[in-house]
Amino acid sequence: MRRNVALLAIMTLIVLQSVTTWAEGSSGTRVSALLAVSAEGAGDLSMGTPEWVEALQGALSEATAKHADGLKDLGTFTICEVAHNAPVYLHTGSKLAWNIKFDGAKAVASVGELPAGECDLKIEGDHSLMSNAGRIQYHGNDPALIEKAQARLRKVGRWKIEGSFPEHKVLGAVLRSVHDTMAARTYPRFVWMSPEWVETARILISERAKEFPYGIADVEFLFNEVFTDPPAFAFPEGGDSGFWVHLNHGEISVGYGVAPEEFGKVNYYNQALFTPVVPVGRTVDAAMTDADSEGKAAYSKAAFGVDMGEKKLRRQLDKKPFPPGLGRVFGDLHDDLSLRSSGELPSDYDDSVRNEWATPYAFDRTDDYDPSWLRYDEFDIYGDPR
Repeated sequence: MRRNVALLAIMTLIVLQSVTTWAEGSSGTRVSALLAVSAEGAGDLSMGTPEWVEALQGALSEATAKHADGLKDLGTFTICEVAHNAPVYLHTGSKLAWNIKFDGAKAVASVGELPAGECDLKIEGDHSLMSNAGRIQYHGNDPALIEKAQARLRKVGRWKIEGSFPEHKVLGAVLRSVHDTMAARTYPRFVWMSPEWVETARILISERAKEFPYGIADVEFLFNEVFTDPPAFAFPEGGDSGFWVHLNHGEISVGYGVAPEEFGKVNYYNQALFTPVVPVGRTVDAAMTDADSEGKAAYSKAAFGVDMGEKKLRRQLDKKPFPPGLGRVFGDLHDDLSLRSSGELPSDYDDSVRNEWATPYAFDRTDDYDPSWLRYDEFDIYGDPR
């Protein structure tokens, strides 16, 4: 079988030329091509879970029924995808896998990995990168931007591909339709507190402000969390990471980093070192076992107790209580953002991390997490050489 370039583009694994993933915005900030071509919203399912595969089957059934006549001559075709470094909160081990078996116009999606010998095509990669590739929306988007987003994901990950697609245009249309349907359902997974992660926070907070408008119409409040000394592979431009939320009488703004001075005094300010705090920051509390909770509690005290010296004194601000209305908007935000956070640690790609912050913890990720599925030792998260 010959490799079908259009279909490989659907799977985000086509070898593309090296291109710049970011462009300068009008304000001088960088604009993510990946975000520009991603589906709207923040998804509602983690890629590869039984619930996600069930939704995949629904999308497949709809698309194959629409194109039944064009698939009659397809014969059989089997594809399997394996996502390594699955989120620990799923308690499924280090990987998730699913497969699709076509027989003409009939397609069955199932949970589980198949041997390469039983597949016409088998693809393996990092779960976070595969999730973000799965978010790309093809219909209606600029192919050049799609190529930029794909090039970045291709470059920063280690991918294993065995086999190829058949030369079949209708199959391509079906898979493209299914991919776009699932793009809106799939969680993105970005580096904790990165600009793209903050964009996910903006989506969630903005949606909740519309869902819970009571108690925020007559309130002004400024929230800011700042995490200093973030790792260079994920924050190549330097500076502090974090995010701020400004509530101004019912209108909510969300931004990356330190809150602009034009908003005035911060009402609730939290500051800590990025590296020790990241394992705590991305835990999904609702899914933790008793052992996870105990481990997190023991670790958190030390992680947040790091002496930051003068940096701790940079801004002396009170932590005022959240207005009840804003509290409702922030409800479960920690867990919802953690569901959408990737699992790498700074120590995976930076030998200078202190030993006490270089040890993975069971409450944060699986014991057999394999950092080699990401290439952040060679490239930053945007695909630029380090």
